[in-house]
Amino acid sequence: MNFLRHIVFRISYILFILFNAEISIAQQVSDTLKHSFTYLPANRIFSNFDKQLNTYFLNTGFDFGSSHSKFQYKVNQNFRSTLVKSNTNSIRDEQYLNLMGKYTFNSFWNLGMSASSSILSDDRQLAINQATINQGVIFSEFNLNDEFFVLPYGGFSDNRQVGENDFGPVYGFEALGRNLDFTNFRVNSSLKFENEDISPRKNLIRFFDLAVTNPFNPEVSNFIETRFTQSRKDFYFPADSIISSNFNVNNNIEGRTETVFLLQDRLTYNRLLDVFAMELAGRINLRNIDRDTRYRSLEDQSPSVFDTQVDEFIIGLESSFYYDSEFADAILRLNYFERDEKHITKRFEGSDENFFEQRSELESSKNNNSSRATISLSGNINVSRTDRFSLSLFHSKLKYDTPSPENDDDRDELLTILRLRYSKYLTPFFQAYLNVEGTLSHAVYLFASRSANNNINRVLRLAMGGHYTGTKFSSLNNFEVSANYTVYDFEDIASNLRSISFRQFTATDSTQYKFNRTFSFILTAYVKLTDQGELDWNDFAERPKRYLQEIFGNPKIGLNFNNAFFAVGFRYFSLKTFNYKERDRIPDTRFLSIGPLFEILIGSNSLYLKLNSWYEFISVNEGADSERLNLILAMNWKF
Repeated sequence: MNFLRHIVFRISYILFILFNAEISIAQQVSDTLKHSFTYLPANRIFSNFDKQLNTYFLNTGFDFGSSHSKFQYKVNQNFRSTLVKSNTNSIRDEQYLNLMGKYTFNSFWNLGMSASSSILSDDRQLAINQATINQGVIFSEFNLNDEFFVLPYGGFSDNRQVGENDFGPVYGFEALGRNLDFTNFRVNSSLKFENEDISPRKNLIRFFDLAVTNPFNPEVSNFIETRFTQSRKDFYFPADSIISSNFNVNNNIEGRTETVFLLQDRLTYNRLLDVFAMELAGRINLRNIDRDTRYRSLEDQSPSVFDTQVDEFIIGLESSFYYDSEFADAILRLNYFERDEKHITKRFEGSDENFFEQRSELESSKNNNSSRATISLSGNINVSRTDRFSLSLFHSKLKYDTPSPENDDDRDELLTILRLRYSKYLTPFFQAYLNVEGTLSHAVYLFASRSANNNINRVLRLAMGGHYTGTKFSSLNNFEVSANYTVYDFEDIASNLRSISFRQFTATDSTQYKFNRTFSFILTAYVKLTDQGELDWNDFAERPKRYLQEIFGNPKIGLNFNNAFFAVGFRYFSLKTFNYKERDRIPDTRFLSIGPLFEILIGSNSLYLKLNSWYEFISVNEGADSERLNLILAMNWKF
């Protein structure tokens, strides 16, 4: 019987491919409708290859679609592979194939076929490291008018996971309403219902979205959206010895059902007194995650036998105020969010009450509620045609509480970020700037068991630089000094040297000189000097512990030809670390990488090709030298 079912499915699947059916990635919950033929993809072939250090990554595929009279079809294929070389190589491959085709009988009715294939292979020992999903359906689209359509569909799904092969029907419908005009209202809505009965597992999707826009007048509008999403996924996992012997199965089944409800309202006022605007919004979000284990035995006397669920409630209020004039612009935002999360243990008949209480206590210790209030202000003042002053301010307060006495993670956090920037055009070709940024954060744990982690973090950055752009010569330079101090509130109790300091100087340069329209010289370089130490904040004294010197240079000669750019050059990277003996620096480690590089960049309306390649001669400390090739390749061809 199983053999006959598989033969039926394989024949149907081949027929769907011959008729250019669609393959959508099965089991993927999306708020978009996967069988809708709202647009055809741009025909293209793409490929990206990245090889750096011991990691290789390949992403390649194609998108193709076409329309011939009353017949339309599209094909999408994507293959991704990741290889990590180490003592034991790790390989992960993912293959997706999508096909869809439909025939238009008239303006009211379309008939089509779709299919889907998804293959996952991972040689790591994961819960699910091998999975194959094949799906094929027939659908019929009914266009009631240009604004509304309904699409029922049905077919079969073949699903293989950790050695278990399941087969069964898949069916459902999709509906979409676009720009439905009513009196003073514009409505957009989408609906999706899908069941996948691959016994003994069952997957489902429920999705409904309704968005209503009410423009009171050209300057005032109200946007209301409500959304309901529910998805269920059943997964296999290895059964223990008790379940295997009692139910004669090799794998147990865990069902995960996620239900989300969203309601939000956004009110917009434009052109208040010509220079002001305002936006007010509110949001309520309910989320439930329910886990259900298929096979359970009363012989399993442990707290882990119970299933759990998570309930989450979020409420948010947002407000934005805008000012825009010829001489200045500003945005003020005030936001407030509350979040409550509860972890619940589910009873089942005949279970041991003591173990239930143990599991309930463990889950309830994860309960938490939090509130966050933020205020931000950003703006620009055009002092003159050549001078601009910018301000950015952000302040946030987080309060995190855990009702359970077993959880001591209760804390309050404050964060303030202030940024000031002044820029001036000294000439039409040269702009100079000065940037000052400060960050202050304070984390306070309310219980003594965690109070040793209470700390204040202060960060100060000062940067200056300039950007010159001329006919042949252009250069962007930046010089930055930063200091980061982390001070623990009770450092004398926990450790005399817990507080830390981190100071860094960075100089970057990006320069280009054009010899003519064809040849140019390009330099990208930076220097980083970093000092790490232990800090006594009260006396503002520090004990230096570590020093790092990082130098990078990338000079190259470029050739521009039509839409293509070719470059050859030299890459230099050096990293030296030092320890301290008193105030003297003692060399610790040394890393040096030098070698040639080669680049290609082709950009046109139809073809994008980028190749970055460099060969490294590597020297590490006093060890043996080594060599390594690095390659980054990206290609996108539209046809």
